[in-house]
Amino acid sequence: MKRKSIVALSMMVGAALLAHAERASAGHCPAASVGDITEYAIPSGAAPGNITFGPDGRVWFTEGAAAKIAAADSSGNVTEYPLSAGSNPGGITLGPDGRIWFTEPGTNRIGAITRSGVVTEYDIPTSNSSPFAITLGFDGNLWFTELLGNKVGRITPAGVITEFALPTARSQPRGIAAGADGNLWVAESFANKIARISASGTVTEYPLPASAVSPNAVTLGPDLKIWFTTASEIAKIDTSGTVTEFALPAPDRGPTSITLGVDGNLWFTEQLGNKIGRITTSGVVTEFDLPIANSRPLGITLRPSLLGCGILDVWFTERLGKRLGKIRTVTTH
Repeated sequence: MKRKSIVALSMMVGAALLAHAERASAGHCPAASVGDITEYAIPSGAAPGNITFGPDGRVWFTEGAAAKIAAADSSGNVTEYPLSAGSNPGGITLGPDGRIWFTEPGTNRIGAITRSGVVTEYDIPTSNSSPFAITLGFDGNLWFTELLGNKVGRITPAGVITEFALPTARSQPRGIAAGADGNLWVAESFANKIARISASGTVTEYPLPASAVSPNAVTLGPDLKIWFTTASEIAKIDTSGTVTEFALPAPDRGPTSITLGVDGNLWFTEQLGNKIGRITTSGVVTEFDLPIANSRPLGITLRPSLLGCGILDVWFTERLGKRLGKIRTVTTH
């Protein structure tokens, strides 16, 4: 296991532990309560998509229709970097090499960008595969889903791609996340299954209950279970394939993306409910309304930081609101 990948993944899994150290210095932070939201308009008017944290203290996000990757500092100042025309970037994650990696369904490529904006692109062997989500694996490689290719891909930091076919035809794999067991976990949205894939490409599929329709985004939770969104609820699965479902206050919220929070909970976006949600590991849900109606919150990420107040916030994108937002996850005084 490569040291850099361990460090990057440890930031995600261990971020909740760092919050204790941050709380000790919370007196240096502006007073804020859990659920306080700050929004930043994107000057270019581009619609933001998925979002991740970077090694430079900024959050990085995709601007699909604009064919750009963008980054914002803690004050919401946005810098945009153009990509190939029609690339339509989608999924995004921090790589083990310090670059930000992303999918390009429009040009059927995987891309990587340095913090200074230098872009490198890699062609996917399967044509029209429609790469969707991407994540860092414990093996030091990047792993991605192919929505139309019905495969899971692995790309090394040097750009070597290997693809693994999924057993169920037309399963439409979407979200992907590294599990504490060293495997990758994938949401098969059309097949209504969660798949586990080893670093060598061995796939095991777990059918979901009939009520867990269209699994989408996936993340590793603070309880080391795999958490995911469905069409109407939040659910988690353990390494034996046991699924636990948690209903939302209403079935029409449209939960979309989900991330680990620094407070030991999971945070998620509700595209149709126009809210940010928080769920404890025992399933208690709290919702926070967004200030702007029909903003369509989409991507969400923690922003680990050892200094300042950044670690107390989770950042998200508003696709129709064309804004970035951050929500306070821990009260400061």
